[in-house]
Amino acid sequence: MAGTIYLLILIAAFIGIVIWVFGRKRKARFEANARIPLDGDKGSHDDGTRR
Repeated sequence: MAGTIYLLILIAAFIGIVIWVFGRKRKARFEANARIPLDGDKGSHDDGTRR
């Protein structure tokens, strides 16, 4: 019985963390961070060498 309660607590915690991580408040930040590799490094040339 104790194992079942522990499992239910872990499942509830997992669902809570997933909802917290993927909440609407963080969407703009995630989208901005996803664009970082596409923006390119401002300190490098197009051929990949650094200035």
